[in-house]
Amino acid sequence: MEQDELYLLITRYLARQTSAEENEWLATWVAESPDHERVFEQLKLVWEISKAPAANDATAAALRNVKARLGARAATPAPRRPARRPKYWLAALALLVLIVAGVGWYLAAPPSPPPYALRQTPAGQQQTIRLADGSRVTLAPQSRLRYPAAFDGAYRDVYLEGEAFFEVSKDARHPFRVHSGPLTTQVLGTKFNVSARGQGQYTTVSLVEGKVQVMDKQNSYLLAPGQQLRANPATGRIYRQKFDAEQVTGWRRNKLIFKNEKLAEAASQIERLYDVKLVFTDSATADVRLWATFDNEPLPAVLDALQLAGSLTYRREGHVIYLHQQAPQAPPKR
Repeated sequence: MEQDELYLLITRYLARQTSAEENEWLATWVAESPDHERVFEQLKLVWEISKAPAANDATAAALRNVKARLGARAATPAPRRPARRPKYWLAALALLVLIVAGVGWYLAAPPSPPPYALRQTPAGQQQTIRLADGSRVTLAPQSRLRYPAAFDGAYRDVYLEGEAFFEVSKDARHPFRVHSGPLTTQVLGTKFNVSARGQGQYTTVSLVEGKVQVMDKQNSYLLAPGQQLRANPATGRIYRQKFDAEQVTGWRRNKLIFKNEKLAEAASQIERLYDVKLVFTDSATADVRLWATFDNEPLPAVLDALQLAGSLTYRREGHVIYLHQQAPQAPPKR
């Protein structure tokens, strides 16, 4: 994209006139490098100055000077410059001032959503994301987080599909909200885990530290540390209960804890962590109860433990692992 087109796109975003597709492209561009982020922040600063009801003498003089330079250049077209010459900033400021002066109708237009970046993780990998407000999000395997390049509204909104652990920076004037399945979690600054994987699974919010408010379409729930809210997708019912923090957040250290869980329910966690697919040859195998802790264990050790859990055998073909429960042996005949 040419520089003039890029500056125009940024200006249209600041005037809330960009489409969702343009917002996503711009958010990706801003996140590509510190230089891109500086360009965006500088243009945003000039935009805010131009909207001020009264500018001080120094600011007004600077804007008049830029307009004068722009008028002089309009009479004699300047030769094309490479993208990173010293007058890079002057070109950006001049174009921005021209647009501010000539298209005031942008300001009265209906708002459009801010540009959002998208991060997603494959199986077997997690990722830590630092947001614009300083908050940190650890994204679990096979998860997606959509978030703005900058928080400039009344709320700090992010959208989660999958699972993540949030460490939210405090800002009492701008609540942080996580939109996940049927639940919206609102906090001012705290640590909590959210799991919203869909496909018939529970959506859960587990509070480790601080306070959170969790809302569905009808009600609002306050959680204290050590409490978890679970939404049943089949019935729509909401449960508030205590939880084991080590069991819920252990995935951050590649640790899995199972306490009398069916193998079919534990399988999804094993699959995400080790990037494999578990296939049960019969329902009896899927119903085997599992009591086990895997603390960053290699996959063969996990499979060996599964064999001991329910007299299982397994056969591996690439990323697919077939599990079968051995039939009980008949007692020897006398």
